[in-house]
Amino acid sequence: MYFVSAFYKFKSVSESQVEHYRQDFYEYGITHRMLGLIILGTEGVNGTVAASDAAGLSSFKDHVQSLYGDLTFKDSQCEQEPFKRWSIKTRPEIVSLGDPSVIPDGKHNHLSPDEWDEKLASEDVVLIDTRNSYETVLGTFEGAVDPEIEKFSEFPEWVDQSGIEKDKTVLMYCTGGIRCEKAIYTMQQRGYEKVFQLDGGILNYLKEKPDGRYQGECFVFDDRVAVDSDLKPSSQFKLCAKCGVPGDVRINCHCCDAEAVICRECDDVIEYPACSKDCEELVRRGVSRKQS
Repeated sequence: MYFVSAFYKFKSVSESQVEHYRQDFYEYGITHRMLGLIILGTEGVNGTVAASDAAGLSSFKDHVQSLYGDLTFKDSQCEQEPFKRWSIKTRPEIVSLGDPSVIPDGKHNHLSPDEWDEKLASEDVVLIDTRNSYETVLGTFEGAVDPEIEKFSEFPEWVDQSGIEKDKTVLMYCTGGIRCEKAIYTMQQRGYEKVFQLDGGILNYLKEKPDGRYQGECFVFDDRVAVDSDLKPSSQFKLCAKCGVPGDVRINCHCCDAEAVICRECDDVIEYPACSKDCEELVRRGVSRKQS
């Protein structure tokens, strides 16, 4: 069993502190046999980590908070390793909007799952899914606007072209909340005043309301690919063997006969169904690895 937690915190730190935290996290993870990915920058920290026991994860949370102060953690569990390694990376932004000068100042216009549902039920709102298009196809809130962006840095341009009236109440959501922190700031810069985000994102909503308004599964950036309404690893979606986005079309490799998964877009255009790029090339050349 693996105990998984996603977290983030916007907190301005110096370049020297970033390097100190990078070394600290790396050594901590190696010593305690952690798995996961942590992104560090001068604007804060963003990560998803896993430990093989609950006590180990709890100790790690205490360690993170000793460096960054109070954080909100989104927890889940899985049977298989959600990550293959322990990785600490430093980047100009802990979530890439394309403008490092945008640093949210903490919890801002957050709605709890109960408050979220209440607004959806009682008000005329514009509901926006700020995630990438390969994420939104797995699940969404009914009635949400899908910007159909390929990466988060495209969101500001989408807002400029959206035609959403400035006096509208806007609700936004993402996986764990971090993208919405910057998305709110982006919309406020453009004159939108009534903008709110789902506190803790979809992951927190599913924890509180597994039978709530969210429909489908939620993409996550690790080997689970997605989680269902009970925050269990997806049994439906895997990463497409052809392009790497989530897919649920089962195929048998024409080279080695292994079962593989591809996305629906690749299923429409694929010429040589295969479980890997190596097998695809062999099929292209007329070579088979199938057992006779």
